Parts: sequence; structure tokens; C-alpha cells
Amino acid sequence: MKIDRLLGILNVLANTDKTTIQELAERFEVSKRTIFRDLDTLNKSGVPIATYPGIGGGVSVIEGYKLKSNILSKNDIKNVFTALNGLMSIDENTDLTNLIAKLIPEETSMVFSESDYVIDLSSWFQDSITQEKVSILYKAIKNRKCIYLEYISKSSRSSRMIQPYKLVFKQSYWYLYAFCEDKQEFRFFRINRIVNLKIMDKGFSCKVVEKIDFRKDFAIGLFSSQDQTSLFEVILEYDSNNEFLLTNKIDAKFFHRKSRSEEKGQIIFLVSDIEWAAELVFSLQDKVKVIAPIELKEAIKTRIKRINELYKDDI
Repeated sequence: MKIDRLLGILNVLANTDKTTIQELAERFEVSKRTIFRDLDTLNKSGVPIATYPGIGGGVSVIEGYKLKSNILSKNDIKNVFTALNGLMSIDENTDLTNLIAKLIPEETSMVFSESDYVIDLSSWFQDSITQEKVSILYKAIKNRKCIYLEYISKSSRSSRMIQPYKLVFKQSYWYLYAFCEDKQEFRFFRINRIVNLKIMDKGFSCKVVEKIDFRKDFAIGLFSSQDQTSLFEVILEYDSNNEFLLTNKIDAKFFHRKSRSEEKGQIIFLVSDIEWAAELVFSLQDKVKVIAPIELKEAIKTRIKRINELYKDDI
């Protein structure tokens, strides 16, 4: 990508007194003509590039310009490495490896071990179905190829042709942001709900993607962004010996006990959707009891009745 190369060239110029067009072309694996165009772009962007003809000549940033010191501080380098390494955890492609090499000078390689964060988006399991899907979708996005997929939605199971645009990792789940040719609109597809997918030969022209408003599609949940008047306060009672298991589903911030010796505690949070809350509570099985609201109690009772109906002949 051009922007990656421009950043890389800036970093090289910031960390060397002078370099040649040939050296830059070899480092970034492009032609010398491309490097000349990139330097012209940097010049027009306000970066003063000086050229020195003849033997011992080359290019550099004009002395005294503030970028003469490192463009990327030590902390910047750590953050860039952490972000890129996170992407490499799901797709070890050579583009990212080369980008790290271009942006991170060799003399600062020790900064890798000093990073304060580790981002690993891969699965705990070696053979991850989700990771395989992510890899296929990434290739389709990169090559601008349509995807034909079978998908399970809330209302039905259907097949559709989509134009993939972005992979989104949000709240422990992977999503595909794509243009659905059937519905003629952009939509989110949760990747673990994709039954089958196939990259097609059919390409597509990119549409202008406005800033994605995640609140529209991800508002349901703990502490919804909706108006406080439309929220329900959920109170669940639990035994303290189940506290650890329950934190697999609910953040510890919402757990309340008067003292550590108390055998009972309460989980208290706000939701905008009772059905969503019922799904959550039901997944906790017998580890919690609904104290409030009454609407949630009724939703749980209804589900229990349905289950009893399913197994009434076996009792």
C-alpha cells in the first residue's frame, strides 16, 4: 500500500543522514521511478526533501526540520508493532511482515520485548474454524472478489451473494461488514453463523463506505447506549462458589457482595432488550436466580415451559 511505503520512507529518512534512490527502491521493492513519485508526494505534503546529485549524493530530510529526530518515538514503535503483530496473529502474510521491517528500524528491535500490550486475535485451538473463515474472507477482501455464502440469521437460513469490505472483531466475536447484493445494503454477518462460503470469480467496484456506526448494530447488551428511560435493571442472585464460572459470561464489575464471607451475591446491570437478557440468563443455567425485573422472570418461565414440552414424553 502506498501509505505504508510513504511512512516507511519517512522513517528511513528520519533515521539516516542520507540514502540513495536505489537503496530505497531495493528496500521497498519498487522501481526508482516510484520512489521519485513518493518523494514528490512527501514534498507536496510539507516534508522538505533535499536531493544531492553526483558521487556520494542521495536524498534526505532538510537539516533542522523537526522530523530530523525520530518520526516514530520509542512508544510509537511499540504501539505500531503491537497493532501489526495482532493482525499477524490471524493472518501471517508477508505484507505485514515487510511492513514491520520497513517501519521498525533494526536498532530498535529490542523495543518489541518492552511492549506493554499483547494483542492475539487467534483461537486457543490450533484448528480453528473461525480462523479459517477469517483467512478466506481476508483474501476475498484483498482481491475484491464476491463471496457466495450460506448464512443463519435470526429469521431464516439463506444463501446470498455479498461484497466483502471489512473484518470486524468486537466483543469476542468476528464479523464481516459487507454489501448484500440481495438486500442492496451494507450489513454485518457474524462469522460463526456462516455455514459455507466460497470466493467467486466475480469482482466488484468499491462503494464509498461511510463511518460505521457500531451502536446501530451492537447496542443490545450490558449498559446499552439507548436512553436510560428505556432500560431495565437486571438483578441476579448467585452463590459465591459459582462466582468464578459466572465471570466467563459477565464482567466482574457487575458482581456485588457485602463482604467476602457472604455466601450470596448479586449481579446488577442495565439492558434494553429483555429477550437478550433472557438468552444470557438461560446460558447461566442454575447458577443464577432472577430477582428483577418481572419481565425477565416471565421470559425465563416461558422458556422453561417450552423445554418441559419438548421432554414431556420422556418424563
